[in-house]
Amino acid sequence: MAVEAIQAAKQAGFRVTTNTTVFDGENVEGLRAFFDYAAGLGVDGMMVSPGYSYEKAPDQEHFLKRERTKELFRKVFAGKKWDFNHSPFFLDFLQGKREYQCTPWGNPNYSVLGWQKPCYLMADGYATTYKELMEETAWDRYGTGHDPRCADCMVHCGYEATAVTDAMSSPAKVAKSVWATFVT
Repeated sequence: MAVEAIQAAKQAGFRVTTNTTVFDGENVEGLRAFFDYAAGLGVDGMMVSPGYSYEKAPDQEHFLKRERTKELFRKVFAGKKWDFNHSPFFLDFLQGKREYQCTPWGNPNYSVLGWQKPCYLMADGYATTYKELMEETAWDRYGTGHDPRCADCMVHCGYEATAVTDAMSSPAKVAKSVWATFVT
């Protein structure tokens, strides 16, 4: 059904991006085959992120721990390159080649309930206005080493913003990021 929807959307002229959440127990070759298959469908980009054990998730047993995440992505990305909608620095982070702290305000989410704080995976409530979200949330209380709920998180919603900020922090890093995007 998903493949048919991707094909129909592409035929209608839409851009299509996939978003894959990876859980513990995934097979390296299976993931590689999946990314090859998705790319072969002509998608315009792919996103990938390790599953994160947020408290409302019904299945708490299959989330990746931080070291297992790095090990898995090192193997999946070894010698292969796909068209991910991520900065090369974030992909390095998933493999343990870079260490980052979460930028919990890097991907604000708004719904009928208001502005979710601080991360869409946490259940810390909502702010009525964007100003309230930004000014009244204790942002420094969140992230790896600050909040136990964040211990194994490596999700793109918090770390991609950090990776992009790092990539833009100097002309040399900009060049390295751009170069990595185009070199296989």
